[in-house]
Amino acid sequence: MIVGLIIPCKTNCCTTAIFSGKVTQDGRPIIWKNRDSSFEQNRVEYVSSGGPVKYSFIYVSNSFPSAEAWSGVNSAGFSIMNSVSYNMRKEGDTTAGNEMDKEGFVMYDALATCETLLEFEEMLDGLSKPMGIEANFGVIDAYGGAAYYEVNNFTWQKYDINDTPEGYLIRSNYSFSGREGEGQGYVRYDNAKDIINDRLKEGKKIDTRFVMDSLSRNFYQSELGINPISRGFDFYVDKDFIPRRSTVSVSIVQGVNPGEDRSLAVMWCALGYPPVSQIVPLMVCAGKVIPADMRATEKNVNSAACIRALKRKKEVFKINNDGAAYVDFRQMQLYLAPISSVEDKIYHDFFEMLDYWRECDRVDTGQLEGFYEDIEIR
Repeated sequence: MIVGLIIPCKTNCCTTAIFSGKVTQDGRPIIWKNRDSSFEQNRVEYVSSGGPVKYSFIYVSNSFPSAEAWSGVNSAGFSIMNSVSYNMRKEGDTTAGNEMDKEGFVMYDALATCETLLEFEEMLDGLSKPMGIEANFGVIDAYGGAAYYEVNNFTWQKYDINDTPEGYLIRSNYSFSGREGEGQGYVRYDNAKDIINDRLKEGKKIDTRFVMDSLSRNFYQSELGINPISRGFDFYVDKDFIPRRSTVSVSIVQGVNPGEDRSLAVMWCALGYPPVSQIVPLMVCAGKVIPADMRATEKNVNSAACIRALKRKKEVFKINNDGAAYVDFRQMQLYLAPISSVEDKIYHDFFEMLDYWRECDRVDTGQLEGFYEDIEIR
């Protein structure tokens, strides 16, 4: 079955959320980003401390040399991500287009220098104006801090997740403090909200696997109130899903509790289109030992994981009609089944190690290196 028409949308869009410990399975905060971009090639980079870099960090990067981060976590347990906003610029703001889109540079510098939410706020205040920003930044730290910052060229507004009765917040491509009724991603916002609320109403908590499988890979559409896969559709137009043709990576950072060893923070990352890309747990303390599959190599600036996922995505989106892209759910599920099987083992083995490390309050880097050597990549 094939349904629907597509309406063009800007491709620099993302769907994101922050969960406080009140709603997570183990009481630790989780920060999530499905990244949408016109630049498909992604990789993971590691930067060691030294000089102006106060903290080592790992981050998702476009596959070319640039000091831009699109999500990441540092050795202080500080994590940051963003979603572009399309309703934050103030009336009369004449900042030229070539002076905008500086969010990636800001996040790179924040990972290199920030330990707390307060330090990030001081960083924003210290940036020259106009800042070249129209975005929602999501941030957590190792002291229990968790907040969104809606930022334009001259000001910012903070939304503290710990102050919310729901225990979580979502942002897509509009800001709550911006121009009402403008921006993008309203349906994706509602998709995520419905999925999360259904989970919590069942009395279940949020964990990493739920975020990956039930948010990043979920084809529920809130406007119609259906998931086309569960309705038996073989094909469906790619519109207003959380995972979209323009989705190029997913990152899920599980933070630490106050007083816990900060090296225990984990960034789960899948490069490429999430429904056909395998997620891998990454830790800053692993340094350059993180799987080569996720990084650039001497022979290729692109990551092998992303290259593989992009080839699969072409098969999933083979059908196009008058500019409309259709998701082939049959082909997608042929790829996803073996990936999910491998992920079952990864989740089991990694969390078994992580629980032990939490008891010891330190990471055994030798054990982590062995895990990476043995990990199966699909």
